[in-house]
Amino acid sequence: MKRSNIGVRTTLLLSSSAVALAMIAGPAMAQSADNEVSELVVVGYRAQNAQAIEEKREDARVAEYLSADDIGAQPDYNIADALRRLPGVQTQFDEDEGRYVSIRGLNPSYTLGAMDGATLATAERQNRQLNMEAIPSGAVRQVVVAKSRTPDMDGNAIGGTLNLITRSAFDVSDFYAAGTGMIGTSDSQSVPGEGFNRDTDDGLNYRLDATVSKRFGAEGQFGVLFGVNFMERNRDQERLLPQTVPAGISATPTPVATLGTTDLLWSNYPNTITRYGGILKLEWEPMADLRTALTLAHYKQDDNELRHSQRLRNQTGGNASFVRFNDFPLEKPLTVVQWKANWDLDDNQSLEARASYSEATFLEPSNQIQFNLTGPALAFDLALNGDGVPVASNIDPRAFNPANYALANNTFSPYEDDSDEYVQEFGIDYGFNIGPGDRGWGFGLGAKWREITRDNDRTTWSWTYTGAPLTLDQFDVAHGYTPIYADFNQLFIDFDAFNTFFEQNRASFTGGRNEAVTSDWVFEEQVGALYALARHAGERHSVIFGGRFEDTQTTVERARTEGANVTRVTRDGSYDDFLPSITLTYDLTDRLKLRAAAFQAIGRPNPSQLASGETVNQTTGAISRGNPDLQARKGDSYEASLEYYLPGDQGLFAVGVFRKEIENEIITRLTPGAGPNGEDVTQPVNVTTAEVNGLELNAVVNSLPLPGLLSNFGVSANATFLDGSFDTGGTRGTVDMLQGQSDFLFNLALFYEQGPFRARASYARIGEATTSVSSTDATGVSDRIDEATDTVDMQARYTLSNGVELIAEVRNVTDENKVNTTGDGVYRDVSFYGRQFWIGASAKF
Repeated sequence: MKRSNIGVRTTLLLSSSAVALAMIAGPAMAQSADNEVSELVVVGYRAQNAQAIEEKREDARVAEYLSADDIGAQPDYNIADALRRLPGVQTQFDEDEGRYVSIRGLNPSYTLGAMDGATLATAERQNRQLNMEAIPSGAVRQVVVAKSRTPDMDGNAIGGTLNLITRSAFDVSDFYAAGTGMIGTSDSQSVPGEGFNRDTDDGLNYRLDATVSKRFGAEGQFGVLFGVNFMERNRDQERLLPQTVPAGISATPTPVATLGTTDLLWSNYPNTITRYGGILKLEWEPMADLRTALTLAHYKQDDNELRHSQRLRNQTGGNASFVRFNDFPLEKPLTVVQWKANWDLDDNQSLEARASYSEATFLEPSNQIQFNLTGPALAFDLALNGDGVPVASNIDPRAFNPANYALANNTFSPYEDDSDEYVQEFGIDYGFNIGPGDRGWGFGLGAKWREITRDNDRTTWSWTYTGAPLTLDQFDVAHGYTPIYADFNQLFIDFDAFNTFFEQNRASFTGGRNEAVTSDWVFEEQVGALYALARHAGERHSVIFGGRFEDTQTTVERARTEGANVTRVTRDGSYDDFLPSITLTYDLTDRLKLRAAAFQAIGRPNPSQLASGETVNQTTGAISRGNPDLQARKGDSYEASLEYYLPGDQGLFAVGVFRKEIENEIITRLTPGAGPNGEDVTQPVNVTTAEVNGLELNAVVNSLPLPGLLSNFGVSANATFLDGSFDTGGTRGTVDMLQGQSDFLFNLALFYEQGPFRARASYARIGEATTSVSSTDATGVSDRIDEATDTVDMQARYTLSNGVELIAEVRNVTDENKVNTTGDGVYRDVSFYGRQFWIGASAKF
């Protein structure tokens, strides 16, 4: 089901398109000699703030801007990390760094990600959430977060749109070179991590990025840009997950035999994260009004993670206490090929054409081996400490003797998940009198076509040992490591030793590979879009209104499993949407701007909701499956803001309000008698609603009104208040929250600049968020909640006389941990990641 040759075909297509345009343009269309390009020079926190404020001010939409220099001015590992500092934007973390981006309280699947306007592939197995881990902060010149939508923008963006704008050789008049190199360490290195594809335990961390661009040709009409990046980061995660906590637990240690089922799981991860990639951009400006570009980019993240687990549980058999080993050598590459041409036909008319291809992979091979405790159920006492963490004591010593653990089912079961997505997109836009400085009436027309293919495969292996039962004492290794909230030394499996035994005794293991076709599916989606807009602009106002029509066709190929009979089934689906919008700006004074917007947008179903396999219960005939007939969620958005700009773009005060109403929200529901022969069917359906109201406050003051050297201080701050609700689709009805989203976000940065020295301290608070909502438990005790977090990051820079800048950073200064609890406040997941310390240097030429 793989499509490995599609990238080659598309690359050839885009390259030939660029050559064709070059032949049409011809050598006579030479660039004017006096067509100079202003230098892109952004230095210092104040300059970065001023640039972002100016671009926000000139944008007709409600939008936020983040420059690459500003991203590098804080200890952020990737673009998702940096975006958490903008008003109304929440970053969802994978362990200790950003992965997904949520805008205005909505699920990250509602956020559309693009590079230079072209949709990016993402392969996050089940959903549409754009994984931004692999894209380094230095890979782009600017990130634009568009919160409102105009007709020329993609409709699949109820939350908003992220556009990553790459650097250009034409940003400067001739030559540009910049680079940053840093070395660091983490103070979270307690978990043993050597063994099985990890030659060392822990180690130093490295970050490197460099960008070079050059204009050449007789009149500087050609440009080439090349950028590379590399990061390697070692750190440990220490984690306690109380899986089952009985009611009645208190601060007094009590035997679990009298409390009921108790399950405490420690999972501790040594991990090395490696990122690397590069971008090559070839540009040609044959005349002052025409520019073409061919961009090739490839970014990859590799995780080398081991997971050492020990569980204490007061049951026997398959539910007994265990010791487990997993490895997760994840591979997450992203490749982008894009061709783009911008042509100003005359003073009033413009034409833009683009074609792009991107592909992403999420490859997770995992070796798992587990040894279960033999004998009677484990006895221990349980109590809650002062923070609400379940703590075990008086543990039966059998739990720490490896001879008491036997290989679970005498079986070794590795697996591999492989999710691949391929995106092809073509678009063309025509505009008349709609440029930034144009006055009077204008209009725009455009079309876009996009095809997305997601291929999800799972392969498993099952090897059963036919000899005498294997026990942990044959493969254990002592490390003397004490996990968090514990007073014992954790047991560890030496997987290298087990793997050697497996290879030397292969004849004694029966079984083999299973393609697991019941979990394999292919999803294809084709979207055709047309839009028309009208614009009127005067000295103080602009209004943009119009509509966008999108036609969506889907095809899914999945397995239908009925007992031992597995067949492939293909199903088609379709829906279309007309999405109107209006956006207004009005300058009340030279410094006071009013914005307002109303628009519709959609949120397409996740691929797994459409394409998951179909299983028929042989006894009852009940069916469980994905639903290819799902429609897109549709959202109505209304917003207004008032912005006051200080003189010289040296500051900003803004207040904004918004409301989003979403219909056709999707839940998984059992519908009696919905099958073709009256069977019960469990599948995702469009039945619920959601809404969110919000208030955004934003302030930037580049120089505080203080005397003397104190005036060199500046401050930026923003706060977002969210009030959401959604229909759970169950007996619980509507709840006053949005699943996974915080009701309060706050950022504060205090910075100082004096001569060659500058420094910034950043504080971020992410409010409490309910990550899992029970549709039937009206008390909310069964809900899962991420507790609020408060993080502090710091950076200092000093510029030497030769232009080299020395850098020092500390990430997570206060050693903040992450906590997830049940609705009654009992800890269900707590993780520690430690601090990261960096020193290095950067230079620009």
